[in-house]
Amino acid sequence: MYSWALIIFCFILFNCSGSDIKVDNKRINQSTNIAIYECDSDSLILSQSAKDALIDAGLTKCMMPFGVLIGSDKNIPDSFVLLAGQILSEMLDQNMDREVDDSLILDYVQNWQVAWLAMPSDPEIWENDQLPVLQGILGYDIIIPEWWMGSSGLSQPNEHAKSVMVEEITHFLTQFGYSAAYPEQFGVTNWSSVIAKETLLAQCKWWQHPENDCPNSPSQVNGDCSSPDCDVVEFYHQVLILRAGMMPEWFGVGFPDSKEILEGLLSDEIKNIMDSPIYHQLKEPISFQYPIP
Repeated sequence: MYSWALIIFCFILFNCSGSDIKVDNKRINQSTNIAIYECDSDSLILSQSAKDALIDAGLTKCMMPFGVLIGSDKNIPDSFVLLAGQILSEMLDQNMDREVDDSLILDYVQNWQVAWLAMPSDPEIWENDQLPVLQGILGYDIIIPEWWMGSSGLSQPNEHAKSVMVEEITHFLTQFGYSAAYPEQFGVTNWSSVIAKETLLAQCKWWQHPENDCPNSPSQVNGDCSSPDCDVVEFYHQVLILRAGMMPEWFGVGFPDSKEILEGLLSDEIKNIMDSPIYHQLKEPISFQYPIP
């Protein structure tokens, strides 16, 4: 059990700030930290083996907003890495008061041994050289790569790059945060949650992932996104973003491009959990202006 006497002692004797107090490798006040560090920095709450793996793999830029790991290749511009941290922070702290809105999901998304966000710059190097070094030390990698963002040659993220960041960070928070914290509502490990059932209701009517087959509508690209941890995650991202007043970077086959049309297609059950203040789902467009200290 954490000793509050120790906190008081630390403040009085050493003038510690809240962000300096660490227990079980997590920051007590859960304040955000949008700053880029070398991935072996003492400022990062990571094991030495994780730091060594990141450096050995060539991911030299790291940040941990609200304790969530983002690791970036040296070739990704700082402006892109910083914006990824701002987007993640704003999605976790929508009123931007520097305190996470739903502390329940932090235990899940802070666990870099389960999942983290990676920003590689070259697909062949990532698959053949970097990923093998990281696997087994860090968890599942949700990637925000240069070849999707188109960051090469850009000094600042454009609208396309922002959309890619929003999509992948939404995937990360849904699959490894909300699904774990609220499995009956947002679970993606099977087809029993509210959002999974909604995916099935829409399936082959007004939703089809382009990698999946529907009757009289074969897949459009190679791949397989038929499992719930892919199909539901992709479907829910488009529902969440369009309902919040933004435009996804792409639409599933048959998916409406109008918030008003989408609203008429969704069930009351999914709208109720998305609108509930309990779950802190996005309801307004992201500002991309989360304060950087």
